[in-house]
Amino acid sequence: MKFKIEGVFPPIPTSFDNDGNILHDKIKANLARWNATGLHGYVVLGSNGEYVSLDEKEKCAVWETAREAIPREKTFFAGAGAESMRAALSLVQHAARIGADAAMVVTPYYYKPQMNAAALIAHYRAIADASPIPIILYSVPVYTGIDLDVSIVIELAKHPNIVGIKDSAGNIGKYSEMIRAVRA
Repeated sequence: MKFKIEGVFPPIPTSFDNDGNILHDKIKANLARWNATGLHGYVVLGSNGEYVSLDEKEKCAVWETAREAIPREKTFFAGAGAESMRAALSLVQHAARIGADAAMVVTPYYYKPQMNAAALIAHYRAIADASPIPIILYSVPVYTGIDLDVSIVIELAKHPNIVGIKDSAGNIGKYSEMIRAVRA
């Protein structure tokens, strides 16, 4: 069955105390409140969830907390990117084990000069090939300095386990071009 993304999926914040400790009870309380609305699911640990501020153990703990609080009929997208393919895949696999429906994988960005089309395509294909859950590309160039070109998105859209993109660039013309090309 093909994975369909339909509905409203807000990125949820991660709650912290004044010392930077994650407040898991607050995350659960927020999700309980939002579950009573018409939301179709959630993005857990995107940029708004302070993904880059957490270590791997903390990321996994936040996903586990969220999974406990998100009803199975709502879609759970886990933000799971990393600088290396192996690290990203490890996170994706953990997200799958705890019950995430799909993983949102941000572009690697530390080695910007090497992040050409071939490298980005190879990175995402390797993750998608090995992932037990669908992959959503995550392009947030304001933070990464890497913008997924339309040609890259079109090529990656051919992969059966890459099911969507969260493109935070804000370029409506680019969105239109991607939609036209992928639907063709």
